[in-house]
Amino acid sequence: MEARGRVLAGDVSSDRDVPPFTNSAMDGYAVRALDTRSAAAAKPVLLEVLGEIRAGVAPPTSVRPLTALRIMTGAVMPEGADAVVRVEDTVERDGRVEIRAAVESDTSVRHAGSDIRRGDTVAERGRIVTPGLMGVLASTGRTTVRTIRRPRVTLLTTGDELRDAGESLGPGQITNTNRYTLRAAIEEAGAEVVDAGVARDDREDLVTRLQAAARTDLIVSTGGVSMGAYDLVRALLEEQGAVDFWQVALRPGKPLMVGTVDGRPLIGLPGNPVSSLVGVELFVRPAILKMQGRTDLERQRLTATTDDTLQNPPHLEQYFRGVARRDADRIRVRLTGDQGSHVLRSMADANCLVVVPQGTTEVRAGEPVEIIPLAPID
Repeated sequence: MEARGRVLAGDVSSDRDVPPFTNSAMDGYAVRALDTRSAAAAKPVLLEVLGEIRAGVAPPTSVRPLTALRIMTGAVMPEGADAVVRVEDTVERDGRVEIRAAVESDTSVRHAGSDIRRGDTVAERGRIVTPGLMGVLASTGRTTVRTIRRPRVTLLTTGDELRDAGESLGPGQITNTNRYTLRAAIEEAGAEVVDAGVARDDREDLVTRLQAAARTDLIVSTGGVSMGAYDLVRALLEEQGAVDFWQVALRPGKPLMVGTVDGRPLIGLPGNPVSSLVGVELFVRPAILKMQGRTDLERQRLTATTDDTLQNPPHLEQYFRGVARRDADRIRVRLTGDQGSHVLRSMADANCLVVVPQGTTEVRAGEPVEIIPLAPID
């Protein structure tokens, strides 16, 4: 059960046939097909009923000419029988059954190994363990499989002004929404989150927390990467020569940083809540998926028709928050309202991101746009 959603670390083969025995696909009567050749609703064939076979129980006897055994779905096919007449095409009375429809050999019969043969490779390395695959693995007798482990990701939020949900707010203080939204987004991508709490705008406190975080696979921080006097995360990593890049040409989320702490990768997200969630979608989620051995690192992009005119600074790629819906044979999309990077509701109400690429200054209403679905589109 713990393998669900993980990626297989090796091929998995079966040590048994599935199903392990030939069985009935229907409730009905196990018969010799030859005996039903002349059966019809107006002129049924009469067969002697020798008994019953329930699922999980061996047949009490074999089927002989002009006889039948009552059989349940999944029960073992008896010797002598080569077909099953479904119960709807029969009437049983006084120890005999009227067969009112002819059947061919193998009708409603599931042969041993018809799903999986012993020695078959049922799943290859790199495959995601889905609920359906879990059932297949269980059917082969497996109780464990080797998978790539879930990465452990430290989540560190920074800022003296942050307070947890439910705490009273003093002057200049705000609720630390990033601690909740980012944890949910990171866990949704398949990682195990280590919550490092809130680092104060204090160098010593930040150093201590980052050193502890370096024991995990990835560090995701939020805040402290912009240009303010108290944006200490970027300053600290720059001193150590551990910043790979800072700032990306997108909106929202321009002040994004990628670097390392004691050799561990760090993705520093902006403090604005929408900017941080867009950063998770574009940078953190693909990284987490790759660390799990996944190859489908980005969501499928679709084409939609915008209901709103979209303005964009040409030097940036912009990600608007939108609500996409199906309209006959096309998809239409509208914005969720105020697109400010502090307006978290714009992200909560969205089921997609609307992408306006770098170099495009305007997309007029009625024109096509690219969208990234974040949820099903109705």
